[in-house]
Amino acid sequence: MKKIIYLFVLVLFSTTACNEIIEPKLSDTGQVGVAEFYTDFLGAFQGINGVYTSLRGVYSRHWITDALSDDGQISAGGDQQFADLEFQTVQSNSSIAASLWSLNYVGIYRANVFLERAPKIAGLQGNQAILQDQFMGEAYFLRALFYHNLVRLFGDVPLITKEITDTRSLNVPRNSVQEVQAQIEKDLLEAIRILPERHPNPKLIQPVVNIPGGREVGRATLGSAKTLLADLYLSRNESAKAEALLQEVVNSGVYSLNIPFTRNFEALGGPENSPESIFEAQYASVSLATGAQNDFSFQFAPIEDAPGGVQGLARNRPSDNSLIEGVELKNTLVQSFATNDLRRTATVKISTTIPIRTINAKFWIQGAANQGAANWPVYRYADVILMLAEAQQNQGKDAAALTEVNKLHAGGRTGLTPPTGLTGTALRDEIRRQRRLELCMEGKRWFDLMRWNALESTMTAHGRPLQKGTKGLLPIPQGEIEKNPAFKQNEGY
Repeated sequence: MKKIIYLFVLVLFSTTACNEIIEPKLSDTGQVGVAEFYTDFLGAFQGINGVYTSLRGVYSRHWITDALSDDGQISAGGDQQFADLEFQTVQSNSSIAASLWSLNYVGIYRANVFLERAPKIAGLQGNQAILQDQFMGEAYFLRALFYHNLVRLFGDVPLITKEITDTRSLNVPRNSVQEVQAQIEKDLLEAIRILPERHPNPKLIQPVVNIPGGREVGRATLGSAKTLLADLYLSRNESAKAEALLQEVVNSGVYSLNIPFTRNFEALGGPENSPESIFEAQYASVSLATGAQNDFSFQFAPIEDAPGGVQGLARNRPSDNSLIEGVELKNTLVQSFATNDLRRTATVKISTTIPIRTINAKFWIQGAANQGAANWPVYRYADVILMLAEAQQNQGKDAAALTEVNKLHAGGRTGLTPPTGLTGTALRDEIRRQRRLELCMEGKRWFDLMRWNALESTMTAHGRPLQKGTKGLLPIPQGEIEKNPAFKQNEGY
């Protein structure tokens, strides 16, 4: 039984000294069990990269939260389970909810294995020991990120922090959100203690010879961990703690806003892992690694782009009540933009074929289909600035908050004139409006509305009221409930 469990999660990665974290080829690495894997530095390097691999599955589906929110629409054609997202009719047997559950838990399992096994590798010295320490910080960050996703999507979830070696240990009850968040905080504080401010790790002894890892872009940094922890603090209404961390990220000098705004997205010609990037889920072209691609362009495609013979899935498109499919909707995303806001054209493309549909321009690349290599921005510096403004405004620091939010407009980045004199509720509403316009279609809106206790009222006003009793949470996968008698289904399902 143990061997079966060990083989369940294969921590396989190429040792290519590339400048980004990429997917392995099975022919290069073979399949090995965990017990045989963590024996040397190379095993640790491949192990931590295996944890990163899980991000690709998670963020290939993270966009469904936009379809749930007032920012997104899903075309009438296609899979009913996707349509259920927009119409707030998700069922307890939803395979989409089940995939988000399982993909995050695969990442947690891999992180748990790494955190238990990697410290036992003996004999590491010099740069190998430095990188091993760094990898530990990355694993703590990644485990925290997976759990952060789970509690926001499902509420109470099982908290598992040890390697699973016996299937009987899987029959555990759900832990409260507070218990899981306490573990997230603990993991992130440990990550902050360890992670470097930037890559390559300044602690590395030069020159670095024949040692893979630690130099690739895309790895978690100190700023990544501080941003995630600040996000957690904001969700717990601990604004002073969030402000302190976010101010440290701003003062680090590591990050800056991209000008023009389009430089944040590869689909719009921007670079990956730009100066505005705090943390991205890394994808790669087929030429670098098979299986490391996303299907954003397949899922978001307009009717004139028919990847794989499927016409116009358009499953993640900006809501627009000027078009026939959204005419009954209110407070739609496209109409929320000022006509001269440069972010509007960078976010919304209008399909030219009937039925006319909006297209998510941030991630759709014509013809890319299932072979997309564009990264998903988990956190951008603009997000840090807006969270900092929110944390300050929550504490009555209106002048400081307005200064932060107006940074978004500097250098003609938005084409808008920065507002002046805003205080109190008007300033709060402006910060929230800017979060919607700046970060739309990036998987933020649903969780923002939750944090502001505005989800139910906003979705009712939009014309897509929440399923009664759900409070915006997804159902615990029915298969998990059937296997685990300790589970109880979320309300409303």
